[in-house]
Amino acid sequence: MAVVLMAVTSAKAQFELGGVVGGMYGVSAKYWFSEKLALQGDLAVGLTQAAGSVRYKESYEGQSYSSGPANFSQGVYDFTLNPNVLYHFELPEHFKLYTGGGMSLGLLSNIENTASEGILGKFGLNAVVGATYDLQSFPLVFALDFRPGYGLGFTGNKSVPGENYSYSTTYNYFDWKLAFAVRYRF
Repeated sequence: MAVVLMAVTSAKAQFELGGVVGGMYGVSAKYWFSEKLALQGDLAVGLTQAAGSVRYKESYEGQSYSSGPANFSQGVYDFTLNPNVLYHFELPEHFKLYTGGGMSLGLLSNIENTASEGILGKFGLNAVVGATYDLQSFPLVFALDFRPGYGLGFTGNKSVPGENYSYSTTYNYFDWKLAFAVRYRF
């Protein structure tokens, strides 16, 4: 919403809105601060292969125990807001290369959905490298980017009903996304 308000209130600003597919599926928006600097935000669901470590913290009758880290590699679903600040490099023929980084906030679940912790909160940092093509004759922009990232998945303290037992889970993981976006330029 903040990106939309900035675009509406600034006469010189350019704004792009469209969709993203690939490693994530959802809505993609881009707000240009200048000819080279932009804020891109994606709100999407995704499926990726994540690898990292997991640590469990348990408490039973007032005593705390920690286990892990145990390594894992598994498919995960995520629902993420992914804002990134991007710097663009001009190329001939309406192409631009860009690089930058940002963060991801959202929810995370393993693909088998067998973990007792269920859905976890998610916070991550990512880099972005990509290219865009601007049609110029029609206000449509195509973009392809690669986003390697590091994230944390976590649960709060969960209690087992009827027992004096609680636990929390923390995942540290690396993942990546390859995304293709088509956006309309306003």
